[in-house]
Amino acid sequence: MNNYPVLNAERIDKVYKQGGEELSVLRGLDLRIEVAEQIAIIGSSGCGKSTLLHMLAGLDTPDRGELTIDGHNINRMSPADRGFLRADMLGFVYQFHHLLAEFTAVENVAMPLLIARQSTRKAREAAIDLLRKVGLGDRLHHKPSELSGGERQRAAIARALINRPKLVMADEPTGNLDEETAAYVYDLMLELNRELGTAFIIVTHDTRLAARMRTIYRLSGGRLQREYLDT
Repeated sequence: MNNYPVLNAERIDKVYKQGGEELSVLRGLDLRIEVAEQIAIIGSSGCGKSTLLHMLAGLDTPDRGELTIDGHNINRMSPADRGFLRADMLGFVYQFHHLLAEFTAVENVAMPLLIARQSTRKAREAAIDLLRKVGLGDRLHHKPSELSGGERQRAAIARALINRPKLVMADEPTGNLDEETAAYVYDLMLELNRELGTAFIIVTHDTRLAARMRTIYRLSGGRLQREYLDT
């Protein structure tokens, strides 16, 4: 048992070059995420929220700073080792569900375990268990085109959790849903956070939904600032 935070980012800088100019997106950014934390990140469009998630997930590398996941400094790891660590430690939910159209809900959710070479039987059993937890026990064998928008997003959340990650990163996970369905999806994520101990970091433009998370940060000027919303 270790006492490492799930994720720790220190003094993260990220600069993009556009033509002959440099655009500083992240500036000396710090963020520490502990087990089972609930964090929302809000900010204006184009402020770098998605860039930040990509950086924290190890999908992009900072120009300066240190990033550790469960005590592993990913800046010092090979691309292959970073990929293995991501698959083991992190789950991802996006605005678009990215379910594979030709596969059923069970097959889509089981896919990460099959890629990790777990047996088909165990992968299916785990997928069925999670789909039942998210209220899709009667939709196991439906393909994405046969599911509603909310059902597809619930299946995507189940897929993100199938490896029992320590941290799930969600980028506008309710952006394509109506208000009632979005609230249901948030309820589900918070319930799974409590039940499984999975930490969630959610990027959203919806301040009402962000207010339901324990901690809210606003990304502005390349830095995170603690936010206290009036709700």
